[in-house]
Amino acid sequence: MLGIAWYSLANYLWDDGQPPLEMKLGVIGVGAIAQIMHVPYLAELPEADIHAIADPGKNVVETFGDRYNVPNRYTESTALIEAQADALDGVVITTPMHTHAEVAIAALEADLHTFVEKPVAVTPADAQRVVDAAEESDAVCMVGYMKRFDPGFQRFQSGLDDLSEIDLVTSTVIPPDVGSVLEENYDIVYADLADSFIEESNETRRKQVERAIGTDDETLSKAYDFHLESICHDVNALRSAFGSVERIDHVDIFGDWQFITAQLRYEGDRRCLLKAGTSDRKWYDERIRVDAPEGSASIEFSNAFIKNTPSDVRTKLGTAKTTETRHTPSSDEPFKRELRHFLECIDGSATPRTPPEESKRDVELIADLVRTYDQVGESGSVSR
Repeated sequence: MLGIAWYSLANYLWDDGQPPLEMKLGVIGVGAIAQIMHVPYLAELPEADIHAIADPGKNVVETFGDRYNVPNRYTESTALIEAQADALDGVVITTPMHTHAEVAIAALEADLHTFVEKPVAVTPADAQRVVDAAEESDAVCMVGYMKRFDPGFQRFQSGLDDLSEIDLVTSTVIPPDVGSVLEENYDIVYADLADSFIEESNETRRKQVERAIGTDDETLSKAYDFHLESICHDVNALRSAFGSVERIDHVDIFGDWQFITAQLRYEGDRRCLLKAGTSDRKWYDERIRVDAPEGSASIEFSNAFIKNTPSDVRTKLGTAKTTETRHTPSSDEPFKRELRHFLECIDGSATPRTPPEESKRDVELIADLVRTYDQVGESGSVSR
């Protein structure tokens, strides 16, 4: 027992034997993913102190304020920022995507270190505004691309250097019925909101989507609204591994708005087939595969809504003789790893791995995919 107690104590000490300094944080937006991941993991990290929370649902604020003993509670993000700017070290923004830019800019203008969930904005113009605000602020800004912190993805990416060349990249993103996954695994507290609030929020989001893609076509608007939020993780992961997309060769949107396929050219004329959709299944189909002359490397991501489920990384090499290797690097939770990285950015020991400039380029690319389909349909291509 003594050994276990000493080990537990050691986990909460720095190398010099002193307890870690707590950083006061505000959490803005306490929806499902924040309830499952962000808030519990911040509470686990000894360096973090949840000093304030804000959510338009008063019932959510009171429930999680009581559960995590949060002293300062608000129903408006601006009220939290204005009242707590001098007390806080940073904020974690997990509001709906059409509010990300507005809240992040307000936090950065108050010189608060800012973690904002992906995507950084709905429109490329608003994404640029966040980039500008980050450049003008003394605070750091980081976008929540948790897959970049997945030990499996890091293992997959490092293994790409072992391939002689890359013939083809294939990325598939077909998420499940998220609502059923949440219902089976968690007791989510949903906000009690007035119908007028919801209607106004939905209208704001609709207008941003239309501005982003330059059309009010309902099918394309639904496609962009869904796929921006769904595939931006994977678009960012592909950017990290292969650089920038230099050309969009082909885009197809079908199944009403639910499915999209695209042929992309990355730096060095590397070709990628992107396939994305939606389903009522309960299992994720999210993977990246790289084919090379001597074999293939792939990662199959785990269900992002189930904690501590490791991704599956495989390599298959050989022509006359085949060797297949399966890697499970770690079940360490990517959401927790990215929050720990954000705290390291606050204390100056790291720089943001996922800055807003990257997310702006992701938003631009996904908007270009929809605009390309709208402009040239199934037979054209567009250089970027």
